[in-house]
Amino acid sequence: MKLALLGGTGRTGRLLIDMALARGHSLKVLARDPQRLKRHAHLEAVQGDARAPDAYAELLAGTDAVLCALGPVKGDPSGVMTLAAQHLTRFMPEAGVQRLVTLTGAGVARPGDRPRLPDRIIRTLLRLTQPEVLADSVRHVELICASGLDYTVVRVPMLTDGPAAALKVGMVGDIRPRVSRASTARFMLDALEDRALIAQTPAISN
Repeated sequence: MKLALLGGTGRTGRLLIDMALARGHSLKVLARDPQRLKRHAHLEAVQGDARAPDAYAELLAGTDAVLCALGPVKGDPSGVMTLAAQHLTRFMPEAGVQRLVTLTGAGVARPGDRPRLPDRIIRTLLRLTQPEVLADSVRHVELICASGLDYTVVRVPMLTDGPAAALKVGMVGDIRPRVSRASTARFMLDALEDRALIAQTPAISN
């Protein structure tokens, strides 16, 4: 497949690039500074900012699916996650691209969650200490889920370094407190071709 990627210069995004190329996919990656991306025959850098609509038409042209590994930025007044969702839900249908796998935190509540006491404590702390970050992520998910796209929202607890490992997949309340970035990247790529995950918001952990 030819994949469009947002967030490719982050730690999870870089793993997504490596794994996607290893699986034989080609990539178009949106980056404010394309020099931060590796050089590869099957990787095309598209210069631009996920907050701005200008580069989305170029990014999405000729692609089969979109991966979004952006993260909210504390103190960012623009709301990068909300803006990215607005642009994706606008420009993906125009480009004829339907499949989207996007990443967010397990603090974003969804129907079907069964939060235990530790989950409720974490969500309360997020609301108290990082309300803008949480609200940005929640709005991102709301826009994606209302869009009509073939989406999968992957929700993760604390991200860690380390190799890909076995996963627990369920809803908040089923998972454990940590997941490796490598496990997350692998799951996101697997999800692209798993139609059972369309219109789902799974939470994952190691």
